[in-house]
Amino acid sequence: MESSPLLRCHASIQSPTHRNLLEVPGTHERRRWPHIFWFILKFLNLYYHDRVVMTRKCHICRVKDYLERKRRIAMTWGTTRSPPSTRTMDYLILAYEEDDKATDHITSYNTISEQERCDVCAFLWWNSEGVPEVYNEKDIGVARWNHRGSGVLSVLLLILAASVLCYSGMVPLIRYWAKPYQTLHLMLKSTLIIFISTFPLLSLCSKIRSFSRSGHASKYSWATVLNVRYLIVRGQFLNLPQKGLPGTWLLVLCVGYALIIQGYQVAIFLYVSECDITPYTIASTITGMIFFEMWGLFTYLVFFIRTSFQSQLDLVLAYLKENEGEERKCRGVLFATTADLLCFEQFCDLLSAILFPCLVLAVVTNATRDYLISGVDCVIKDPRIRDAQRNISWLGWTETASTAVIYFLALGGFQANYMRDQFLINLIHLKTEGKFPRFWRRLTKDMKHLESGSGIIFASFVFSVIGIYGGFEFHDQILVYLSKSCSPNISTSDMCI
Repeated sequence: MESSPLLRCHASIQSPTHRNLLEVPGTHERRRWPHIFWFILKFLNLYYHDRVVMTRKCHICRVKDYLERKRRIAMTWGTTRSPPSTRTMDYLILAYEEDDKATDHITSYNTISEQERCDVCAFLWWNSEGVPEVYNEKDIGVARWNHRGSGVLSVLLLILAASVLCYSGMVPLIRYWAKPYQTLHLMLKSTLIIFISTFPLLSLCSKIRSFSRSGHASKYSWATVLNVRYLIVRGQFLNLPQKGLPGTWLLVLCVGYALIIQGYQVAIFLYVSECDITPYTIASTITGMIFFEMWGLFTYLVFFIRTSFQSQLDLVLAYLKENEGEERKCRGVLFATTADLLCFEQFCDLLSAILFPCLVLAVVTNATRDYLISGVDCVIKDPRIRDAQRNISWLGWTETASTAVIYFLALGGFQANYMRDQFLINLIHLKTEGKFPRFWRRLTKDMKHLESGSGIIFASFVFSVIGIYGGFEFHDQILVYLSKSCSPNISTSDMCI
């Protein structure tokens, strides 16, 4: 029987002693990552307040260092307090938020002292071929992008973005609140605002987690996904210097769809709208284009992370097969991999829990408007008004459909746990062929103890939105937008905003 594709890569895994890419002459320029990757992070304000490439240690080594450091502090100050328990230690905080030493002084993996080396620590430097390859910020090209003050600047820009979105959401809320004839319009506006606000708010949570580093930060560990250190680890599994960014077709699609949607909206305002172009209209169009581009690049980043995990899981399976029976080493590698993967799954569950109800609400409100507007007299009689409303309807459906399709393509579905399920299936397959049944039982037991995600919460979000919508009774709604002649008794502010 032919083995699973995930199991065929074990022959390409090499021991760290076989070769070291950092020792090959002339590899410095070839290790530079594409500039477009750093530009995407810069545009999304994802830069860090400190160095982004630091020394890496497995969780056991970090806990030992942490406890030893606390013990030395206690001895220095003459206190009898015992060091904190390891139960309160967040792996993701220790791995991605601690202020470790930079790697500028390290020229290759073999130059790391024996006291700082272990097999699991070596795994944290794996490249796309499963070889430990130590690098620094200058090697991969991030040094010139992540300059001093980048972290503070990114936080200020995110706060500015959140303020703009807050204002954009308050304007229609104040204008349309408690107006029964504007219920549909308010719901459509609210859906759009929630949708484009998702990334800036999630990114702001990531910044708060990075700055706090307290035990309370463990409650939103999913925010580590937007930590630039986490993203750099993801990138090292993709051979970016030679192959470039994965899925360039999707990157073009994510950037292009935002431009097309905003261009279509501008065309409607210029050619079919009867409303005046005001400074507010111009500002909202420009900010809308920026936030749509941010969403498109953010969606591509989800695809980038997902592709990285698919490559890493292949390597881990091959490593487990090659090192069968060495339980401590294999469990350490498995723990580090699944901790990062579970963090990504939690992030995607939260993202889907926000996005999917918005899509459901957008579909229902657009369909309701299309159904009701078909019976409006002025739309039936005036071809010009009918064309304008048809274009507005197409714009709404284009935004909804393209957002759903692009997100589905980026994630490979509406949840990310299918990667873990496939990994577990291959692990069980290895168990049936392995020589150490107890070893494989321990590994599969560790995998099965992982949380299964927030599917119940996800479903409750969807059905709550549908239930709330079912309670509305739409009647006497303003259905014709951007056409004053169709509703002369309605104020310009209600018609044109």
